[in-house]
This record gives sequence, structure tokens and C-alpha cells, in this order.
Amino acid sequence: MRAFLISFLSLALLSGIWYAYETYSDEKLNMYIATIEEKILPAIEAENWSEVETSFKPLESAWNDYRKKAVFFFDTISINEADYTLARVKYYIKAKDVSNAGGELACLGEQLKLLGKNESFLLENVF
Repeated sequence: MRAFLISFLSLALLSGIWYAYETYSDEKLNMYIATIEEKILPAIEAENWSEVETSFKPLESAWNDYRKKAVFFFDTISINEADYTLARVKYYIKAKDVSNAGGELACLGEQLKLLGKNESFLLENVF
């Protein structure tokens, strides 16, 4: 009975920690996606590069802070792919390339959506 209780409490603790991180992660990823879709992409389409740069820098900084925590819970390959896309977007913005910056940023938004969905605690992800 003691072993069962210890196992149950360990499972409950791990599940609680995972749930807390998943809630935090969903909030952060949704904020990043909203920033991309509502601020940065429209500014790129309008070719308002000063607004794009002022909106992109905080997103990049927030992603770097988030990534340091996410590596403990998420697949490293998925996080690295988002990093690569973010780096490409940064230089497309510097080059003021509308089509590539917009395309890569839209791709980053989809990667972040999939990152949250693929790493959530759902039955479809278990099997």
C-alpha cells in the first residue's frame, strides 16, 4: 500500500507540474501568435518597416526567454525549427523583403500553433 501511495503521489505531482507548465505555455504561445497575426504581418503587408522592427524585437526577446524553459518540456527539434524560422524572419525584415518576411512569419505562427498542440497532454498525442 505504501508503494502505491508513493507512486500515486509522484504521478499526481508530475501531472500537476505538467498541467501548470502547459497552461503557462499555451498563454505564451497564444500571445506570440496573436502578435504575429495582429501586429507584425499587417505591418509587413503595409511595408511599415519601423513598426515591424519595434513589434518584432520584443517578440524575439520573449521567445528567447520562453525557449529556455520550454527545452525541459518540449521536443528540442521543434524548438530549434522555430528558432531557425525566427532567424530567417529577422534577416528578411532587415532586408525589407515583403514576401519572404511575411511567408516565414506566417510559417512561424503555424509552427508555434503546432508546437502547442503536439506537446499538449491529449489522448491523441499519447497513442
